[in-house]
Amino acid sequence: FIEIRFDPTGTLVGASIETYLLEKVRLISQAEGERNYHVFYEMLSGMTEDELDQFLLGNYTAEDFKITSCSGTYDRRDGVQDTDTFEDLVDALEVMGFTQEQQDDVFSIASAVLHLSNLSINPIKGGEECEIDAENEHLEPILKLLGVTKENLNQALCYFKIEARGQSYTRAVQKDKAEKGLEALMKATYSAIFDYIVKRINASITVKKKGSISETGGGRRSKGG
Repeated sequence: FIEIRFDPTGTLVGASIETYLLEKVRLISQAEGERNYHVFYEMLSGMTEDELDQFLLGNYTAEDFKITSCSGTYDRRDGVQDTDTFEDLVDALEVMGFTQEQQDDVFSIASAVLHLSNLSINPIKGGEECEIDAENEHLEPILKLLGVTKENLNQALCYFKIEARGQSYTRAVQKDKAEKGLEALMKATYSAIFDYIVKRINASITVKKKGSISETGGGRRSKGG
């Protein structure tokens, strides 16, 4: 929700956004006729070819990712085109003072979430343990976009640590638990970037002390055509 602030004369002087019950389950699955969060479809439809390559989304569509295809619905009910709303999104980020680097970070994380949804995990040792599928084509984009190694990601998803009496023990998990961990990682990652955007917007629309200077956003080339 949005809290609007006025001075004693009734003049609007600022606002603050509070996050409230982000629907994380929607990130993983949607009911028939519903879409995932708009940003994913907007990126895939509205980015230029260079931008798609930059964020490792070239040659992919919404039909290629689990989290944007599981309901079989790709278009908005109101008929609004994702290409147009992506341009509006970029304009809004610039107005809110997001620099080019900050915009790139946001889109990199959103792209990583798309690729994470297609990551596969294989059972090993008779199903008692598991490991990330090293042959999965989405693994390399995930590692590049998140800036992690395959070993660290595999450790985070396929193992857990127990500490007792000052000792630390590492145990493997089975495939189903690792897949639940992957879903939890996607939800936490998307939630974190959502909170970051809200925090950054609040910094832009909150009343500033006299003489303070706010950042200005960098320019992103709009998709032509």
